Amino acid sequence: MKQSMQHMITDDLEALLVTLPPAIHDAVNRLDNRSELLEIVMDLGRLPEGRFPEGEVILSTQPVTYTDLEYVVERIGEFGDDNRAGIERTLHRISALRNRKGKVVGLTCRIGRAVLGSIALIRDIVEQGQSILILGRPGVGKTTLLREIARVLADEANKRVVVVDTSNEIAGDGDIPHPGIGRARRMQVARTAEQHAVMIEAVENHMPEVIVIDEIGTELEAAAARTIAERGVQLVATAHGNSLGNLLVNPTLSDLVGGIQTVTLGDEEARRRHTQKSILERKAPPTFDVVVEQQSWQELVVHRDVADTVDSMLRGQTIVAEERTRDEETGRVTARRISSGGMEVPTWGIESFGTASRSNNYIDRSESNWSTVRRVGQQGSHSNGGGNGGEHLHARGQVRALAPTGTAPADVKRHNASGLIAVDHPLLDEGVYHSDNVKEQQPILKTLRVYPFGVSRDRLAESARQLRVPIIVTNNQDDADAIITLKNYYRRQPERLQQAEEEQKLIIILKNNTIAQMQHALARIFDIPIEVSVDENLEEAEGIHDSDSDDPTTKALLETEDAIHQVLNKDLLTAELAPANAYIRRLQHQMATRYNLNSRSRGKEPNRRVKIFRSRD
Repeated sequence: MKQSMQHMITDDLEALLVTLPPAIHDAVNRLDNRSELLEIVMDLGRLPEGRFPEGEVILSTQPVTYTDLEYVVERIGEFGDDNRAGIERTLHRISALRNRKGKVVGLTCRIGRAVLGSIALIRDIVEQGQSILILGRPGVGKTTLLREIARVLADEANKRVVVVDTSNEIAGDGDIPHPGIGRARRMQVARTAEQHAVMIEAVENHMPEVIVIDEIGTELEAAAARTIAERGVQLVATAHGNSLGNLLVNPTLSDLVGGIQTVTLGDEEARRRHTQKSILERKAPPTFDVVVEQQSWQELVVHRDVADTVDSMLRGQTIVAEERTRDEETGRVTARRISSGGMEVPTWGIESFGTASRSNNYIDRSESNWSTVRRVGQQGSHSNGGGNGGEHLHARGQVRALAPTGTAPADVKRHNASGLIAVDHPLLDEGVYHSDNVKEQQPILKTLRVYPFGVSRDRLAESARQLRVPIIVTNNQDDADAIITLKNYYRRQPERLQQAEEEQKLIIILKNNTIAQMQHALARIFDIPIEVSVDENLEEAEGIHDSDSDDPTTKALLETEDAIHQVLNKDLLTAELAPANAYIRRLQHQMATRYNLNSRSRGKEPNRRVKIFRSRD
């Protein structure tokens, strides 16, 4: 075990070394930097090598023989259909090279490490409940980061986490998971081709709040990921690829970020856009809300709004991203804005886009190019389904710095006296607020546990996601730092609210049970400047509620309720709903789950719809 850079690293290296031939075992023990060892490679007839981040080291002057390979194979677990094996209760992975007769002629022994604290770079994003896709080259540490995310969400955020572990790389070999995933549960996959089926099984049978998957690589797995995300389950996964641009042009996996389709414009629209008539556009909402490009242990790039980023790529516009780095000595995490030019997408015809020189694709890290960019933890003008399209968040100056080890729920400071926040009107009446120019970097917002009393949990979670604020909607009032309720409930002074006041907890009072009201309350708590649209002011003044019969979301949910009634009370086996967008489909899946019914999404956009059917007995 090694502690470095405020990271606690557990590698169980000795468990791997005892499976190696004695000569190689002794050679590794003599290395001064063996704590940085990545892989041990043994190829028949060649000298064994130890691979480090900075290069390779020869471990023996004697070539590897069949006897050496058999010595290792006899002391490890069985190889699966993916030619991977492990060592029980460890994270090490041994991969085999075989000849045409199936005999092992080479081994790659990768050292697996559980790194506690590696989540610090993106902890604020993980705790917001958004689906996250992690990209990066092989060996950069994606699986290690994934393992730590599973542990933090299970142990510290108290969420129901299920790990779909295809090659036993996340939670180790054997039937007992490695403690590196904490209280998260692990589902093993018998054959790699069945990973997509196990992903769906995890949702239908085990009611997870979070599903963690390593290496999404097929169309079936991409489709299963979309189904999971539509059911309101947070999805954290990895995929091979250096950047979001690489993933977008990958026909197998592009659906994870919305996919690409060819659209033919009319003559007038093409002239207005200054483009050719045939252009590329995003096909559907992205499965993942956030994409993280992992560059190294100490550096990564975050795309906070995947839909907006993909649209900018396809239009040849400048891409906005956050570069987060960690200081190796102090452990301090900082973030800054970066920009890059458009990517090259086949058949795109907008002016010089697609034919530009490579120099235009380099990242511009100068801060002078930015005058109005959102802070870490805030959202721009883009709005997801069901949100408030008129919200605009702007800020100037440096992006806020992250805390040295991220923010844990226990770090939230308790209030000395019970506080009341009444939200009856917008915080700002006119204009766009710009924060003062800040020279020094500020700590990132801390996580707040909120208990909703008489308030829609789904709307509260959606409001937090849109504002990019770190809150956890808790089921237990005793664990909450704040209580959010409506004015009508507060006037009645029920026992729970009286208890909250006695415990000196923050009480947030809303006028209406709307996303707009919740956003104003959260913006006020986290000191986020927010501009209110004219439409929203009219809604407040006229008392328009989400229950309006003309609202398409309300209509769809009424249809869903009627279909559930038909299945439950009229002995129907299935009920197929009308096509709907991803946001409505997610609500429909949640309604079916509440009534212990199964549901699946069918078809392709824009005709994708939900089918509800009885659970298997």
